[in-house]
Amino acid sequence: MRRTAVVVLFLLAACRTTRPPNAEPLAPLTSTNPAEAAQQLALRRSEFRGERSLIRVRLPQISGRGQLHVDSAGRMLMIVYTPLGTTGARLYVDADQVIFLNDFQSTAWRGKASDLGGSLAAFGSSELPMLLIGLPAAGVNDITYAPAGIQSVRLSDVTVNYEPSAYPPKIVAIDREGQHVEIEHLDSYVDAEAVKAPDIPRGYRCCVLPEM
Repeated sequence: MRRTAVVVLFLLAACRTTRPPNAEPLAPLTSTNPAEAAQQLALRRSEFRGERSLIRVRLPQISGRGQLHVDSAGRMLMIVYTPLGTTGARLYVDADQVIFLNDFQSTAWRGKASDLGGSLAAFGSSELPMLLIGLPAAGVNDITYAPAGIQSVRLSDVTVNYEPSAYPPKIVAIDREGQHVEIEHLDSYVDAEAVKAPDIPRGYRCCVLPEM
């Protein structure tokens, strides 16, 4: 019985980190120089319908597989799974509003993005969701392009680097005040579903500011 339960958990983990059938993949750019890459990415941003990526998140205290969902309005939901495929943490960002659920410890926090601390403070920028999926964000001008995609972006207190400089991105590295976060994209596809704020489960301890 115990072995069967373990098998079920591993199958659940596999389902959560597998592209759905008939999902529309993201095509790489056809550009041959930085100027063409900038033009093509601007066009893709204007036609953006939404995207979901299967990812590996690397934070100072957490590393694991997960999902990143960004919709056409720029709302973001990032989910990090435990090794057994259960939900470990969820981060929802809508402009300057943030919800963080620590499902492992059953705690919840809702507040302004500017109140985030530690490595999560890098997600306090409303421009970051688009940058995490390799698209230029509105109002961001300090962007360095390479022939196949974005090379780096500088925000007021955050630097974003792409390794390699390509679209769709492979590894997105975010640095802020000595804190380093990496989002590795394992698979990405079009998903036009709107990102909804997660419900805070009953019984979760409220107002616990995340520390990572």
